[in-house]
Amino acid sequence: MVRFPQIYGPGSLSVISKTALAVVVVMATVMDAGLASSASVTCEADWMGLKVSLFAFDFDSTCTQEDTTSLLYKATEKYRSSSQAERKLLDEQWRELGKSYWTGHREVVSKSLSIHANPNSSTFDEKGLRSFLQEVYDYDITMTKEVEASEILKGISKEAIIEVAKDVKLSPGCLNVLNHVNLPLHLISVNWCQGLIHAKIGHLRYLNIFANSLPLEGELSSGHLGKKLTSAFDKEIIFQDLVCNKSTGGSEGISVYVGDSIGDVLALLKSDVGIVIGKSHTFRKVAKSFGIKLLPLQEIQKMSQNGCQEHTIPKQKGVLFEAPSWNEIGFTLFGTRYTPNKF
Repeated sequence: MVRFPQIYGPGSLSVISKTALAVVVVMATVMDAGLASSASVTCEADWMGLKVSLFAFDFDSTCTQEDTTSLLYKATEKYRSSSQAERKLLDEQWRELGKSYWTGHREVVSKSLSIHANPNSSTFDEKGLRSFLQEVYDYDITMTKEVEASEILKGISKEAIIEVAKDVKLSPGCLNVLNHVNLPLHLISVNWCQGLIHAKIGHLRYLNIFANSLPLEGELSSGHLGKKLTSAFDKEIIFQDLVCNKSTGGSEGISVYVGDSIGDVLALLKSDVGIVIGKSHTFRKVAKSFGIKLLPLQEIQKMSQNGCQEHTIPKQKGVLFEAPSWNEIGFTLFGTRYTPNKF
């Protein structure tokens, strides 16, 4: 998937009370506002979190505050050696590519939804969703070719990637949650540059990155783009393989996937707990159009089983969960084991 920054402008099965649910939400909100220290924050004493055995997540706009694609052209030798005036021209060239992409993307999404979606459907329409995603993928491939033809990403060095990675801003609480996951961390991204991801969060223990690499000519990027992971379908395949390996290994517990966009939707739906973070209007429009239910993340506590122990939840087809922040993800997954601002 081409990633440009958006430039336009059940009855309860648990013993947890409504008050307890409110505590979790309030604590997550307080921590995100920076109004409490980790020493003073506790979850509801009965909530031990979920028994997680597989954890996967997206990178751009999930782990980061913004899409990182717009940093890549700034790592080219041409950009780094240019005058201020020349850099402005390259900035404008990138903006035009982004403008062209998002204009076309909105048109493709709107047209495809009008053909494949039933906005009044109350049941999950997987067939329609897949047809829609295929059309979006076809468009993305076309735009990828335009980026390659422009050669705006030609001449990127590993050293320059390390430098621009310093400008990547991570989402508040993301690293803290990831450091609480005592499991392999499977990052599944359509990002064009795995090196950028590694430069930013490669220090994380157990990190396993699935992403693209920039093809090289000597020690610099050729301007072409790696295409081994480009769509929602590719992400789904990788995540499904991880799930199968987990099952083969006899590992008990649930699978979790965290993502923000329509590129994550199939992997999210394949997971036991698919968590949507961020405020993507397109994602919510697509979810509604194909009968995908979005529930507040704290609803998991109402659905959980096994009393006050480490919980599992029943898998529901076509149901995902919304999280306003990474801290709420941490409180929900790990309960009293989660310490905000620890890392």
